[in-house]
Amino acid sequence: MNKKWSLVEVEDKAVNKLKRELKLNTVLCKLLVQRDIFNKEDAEAFFNPRLDQLHDPFLMRDMDKAVARLSKAVKDSEKILLYGDYDVDGTSSVAMLHTFLHPLNKNIDFYIPNRYKEGYGLSTEGVDYAAEKGCTLMLVVDCGIKGNEAVTAANSKGIDVIICDHHLPEGELPDAVAVLDPKREDCEYPFKELCGCGVAFKLIQGYAQENDIALHDITSLLDYVAVATACDIVPMIDENRILTRFGLEKLNDAPRTSLEALIETSRRKRPFGVSEVVFGLGPMINAPGRLAEGRQAVELLIETNKDKALEIAAELREHNLERKQLERDMAEQAERMVRMETEIPKCLVLARQEWNRGVLGIVASRMVERFNRPALLLAEAPDGRYVGSARSLGGYDIHEAIKTSSDLLENYGGHRYAAGVTITSDKLEMFKERMNEVVKETITPEQLSPNLTANALLRLKDITPEFWETLCKFAPFGPQNMRPVFMSKTLRETGFAKVVGENHLSISVRQGRSETKYGIAFGQAKHIDKIRTKPFAACYVLEENNFGGKKTVRMNVRDIQPAK
Repeated sequence: MNKKWSLVEVEDKAVNKLKRELKLNTVLCKLLVQRDIFNKEDAEAFFNPRLDQLHDPFLMRDMDKAVARLSKAVKDSEKILLYGDYDVDGTSSVAMLHTFLHPLNKNIDFYIPNRYKEGYGLSTEGVDYAAEKGCTLMLVVDCGIKGNEAVTAANSKGIDVIICDHHLPEGELPDAVAVLDPKREDCEYPFKELCGCGVAFKLIQGYAQENDIALHDITSLLDYVAVATACDIVPMIDENRILTRFGLEKLNDAPRTSLEALIETSRRKRPFGVSEVVFGLGPMINAPGRLAEGRQAVELLIETNKDKALEIAAELREHNLERKQLERDMAEQAERMVRMETEIPKCLVLARQEWNRGVLGIVASRMVERFNRPALLLAEAPDGRYVGSARSLGGYDIHEAIKTSSDLLENYGGHRYAAGVTITSDKLEMFKERMNEVVKETITPEQLSPNLTANALLRLKDITPEFWETLCKFAPFGPQNMRPVFMSKTLRETGFAKVVGENHLSISVRQGRSETKYGIAFGQAKHIDKIRTKPFAACYVLEENNFGGKKTVRMNVRDIQPAK
């Protein structure tokens, strides 16, 4: 299916004002305006984020209660249980809190629920474990906002609970000592899009402020926050961008032993940006929670012995290779199921009894990419119910769509781009029909069409070292601050185009009298004959390529079309 190209339009007046103030290339000024940056001061803050731009943690509802209770537990050497979800965000949060608290209080333990036995969220099994170990405080991270039953059970056992979550609350909040969640309706915290690890870091920041610990002394924890923020795919703006920028600096310049072991095992080259973290480190950290025990990820992330860290990292890599094979097999099965339909539904709801629940979300993402539809994949749990993971596309709110079927569901949660559900088998068909109807009525044709939006027209002669240096300051990239996509027209191949790998296209192009620029077009070998004979247009991102020790800027081509 051919992609429809579009170009972001911005107000010339705003662009020209920035150009006068900043003395920057017009294209760069357009990119700034698209990020709601209209003056020199905001541009300076964007290009040079500072830790003192972080918000006061005590603006978050219940932060005073959380800090007071945690301070008491540390002072009295209470037994504290750190409880986190089994994904990168949850395990990184637990590892960060353990790294911070253990030197202050040796009575620290942690617990990661088993995805298959306990499911998502704060479990009563986790509460039982805390009681068995004599814990008097549970710090729950990246989940818990719907853990009313488990919190009540903890209270009955004399265990206080502090929740650090970032998911949308539904109904009455748990009866915890403190519920830290910027998405609470009664929370006036100015930034709502922190990941779970970000919320946990705000707790550490609040604790530090109250206990005379300098902000500088806790910034060594930001590599954890950067990994979690990147992998949880939250908006890369405001505090997320600041925390990730400084966390990536730590990851590249002085990584802790555990993350150094992961980097080595991933076999990826530094420097590590958001993409390298998401595709290089994230899958390995996630793998134990998907296939075995998420606890193993935390064991690695807090390990300080290099040899031991490398040993665990190697095990995580093996888990990840196993996960990849499972993913490939399930994706093939899911695609066959869709192809068997007489008409591809507007929402793909696919269920198989034997599917591995640990990779449902990944395969749902693959189905979104393949069919340009929201997708929800489900598998049977030991109790006979079906659990599923949903993924969305093009700004469509899948959580809101699922909410309309709440009467059919045992449980559900998540956010606009990703969600999870639990349902009994007898209601599966009804749910499938309902979701298809709801999505059909609410999704727009634009969201269902494969679109490619370019941020600006760019002439090849403008890709200078100075342009590239400034463009790098737009990082770290992520949702709402994506890597800019450029469009260049009337390109001509210089005669060196060739197919590389199985289906990739290596190109060298010129535009008028510009210098030759080099690029790679993954999965687009089909264009080779066309670009050899006729001018063409390309949409692409710019990236650094390090080959043979030589660093160059290359075009990573997203799509090619004939020149008009």
